[in-house]
Amino acid sequence: MENQKEVSRRAVLCGLAVLTLGLVPDKAIAATGVRVLANGKVDVTLSRNPALRKVGGVVQFTNGAGQEIALVRTGKAANAYRALNLSCTHEGQTVVKSGSKWVCPEHRAEFGINGDVKIGPAKRNLESIPVRVTKTKVTVG
Repeated sequence: MENQKEVSRRAVLCGLAVLTLGLVPDKAIAATGVRVLANGKVDVTLSRNPALRKVGGVVQFTNGAGQEIALVRTGKAANAYRALNLSCTHEGQTVVKSGSKWVCPEHRAEFGINGDVKIGPAKRNLESIPVRVTKTKVTVG
């Protein structure tokens, strides 16, 4: 019993909301081969993230500032990637992937997989973060 962690009221309510609303996240999309650089940027090794081989593929990671980030393959071109800050532009709740969209579990705002707002209350797209793509990696930030 000594190893039990305290669960906050907010975490319980958010969990219940996710279950009640049917927002069960897709299978894990956690990135591997992620390295936070001294300058705050993040390198994502493409060969270690097979989800990014197909258009619509997504991996998720936390950057050096503690923000949840998604890297999305947006097209077939070698440089067709987009990085998104996963904080909802309505009130900052972290959005979750649900099928081919991002959904805010708190107020049900929906965003396309590329971050474009589809259903409010959010009025702005998810924030895009600059990326630099090479043959072997994507640098985010």
